[in-house]
Amino acid sequence: MSQLQRKILFPTPIYFKDLPDSKNLNKHLLKHIKAWRKADPKGEEKTNSGFGWHSKTDMDKKKEYQPLIQELFKMAEECNKDYGIQPKLGLGNMWANINPTYSYNKTHTHPNSMWSGVYYIKVPKNSGKLFLEDPRPGPNTHMPRRMDNLPEALWRVCAYGPLEGRLIFFPSWLPHGVDINMNTEKGEKNWRVSVSFNFIQV
Repeated sequence: MSQLQRKILFPTPIYFKDLPDSKNLNKHLLKHIKAWRKADPKGEEKTNSGFGWHSKTDMDKKKEYQPLIQELFKMAEECNKDYGIQPKLGLGNMWANINPTYSYNKTHTHPNSMWSGVYYIKVPKNSGKLFLEDPRPGPNTHMPRRMDNLPEALWRVCAYGPLEGRLIFFPSWLPHGVDINMNTEKGEKNWRVSVSFNFIQV
C-alpha cells in the first residue's frame, strides 16, 4: 500500500529579524516619536482603538528616522529574494504607534501594498500580541473540529508576542491586528511603541 503524500501549496510567508544594536536605535526613535506625539496629539484615526495614538503616515519623509528606514529596506530586499519577487522596492508609507493601557488595533489589511510589517521600540509586559489570520475564505466559512497539538502551519490564527528590536514582515493582504494592551503600570511605563510600514513594488 502506498503511503499518504502531502504538498503544502500557496504559502503565506512571515519573516522575523532581530536588529543588532537595537537598544541605541530604540532610544533614538522613542525620543523623536514622543516629541512628534506632543506636537500632534490628535494624530490620525485608523485601526487604533481605545487610547492609541497613530501618527501621520509621512514618517518615511523625516530624516530622524533614516537609521530605521535603512534596516527596513535591507529586510524588504531579503524578503523579495526569498519569495521570488523582482526588485525594485519603494517605501509607500510609514507611521508610529503608541498603544497605552486598554488600547488595541482592529483586524485589517493594507490595500495597494506588497509587504507590511512592524518594528517594536518599547514593549512592556502583557502589552498585546500581533495576531495574523488565515486569509482564505474556505477555512473561515467551514471550521471542522480539530485535533490537539496541530502544527502552526494548520492554525487559523497565529499570535506572536512583541520583542523590542524585532522586525516582522508579512504580505499586505494578510488580515492582522494587535491584542489589547493589558499592562496597567503608571504613565508611559504602560506604552507599547512601534512603527508600521508598507512597501510597494516600483
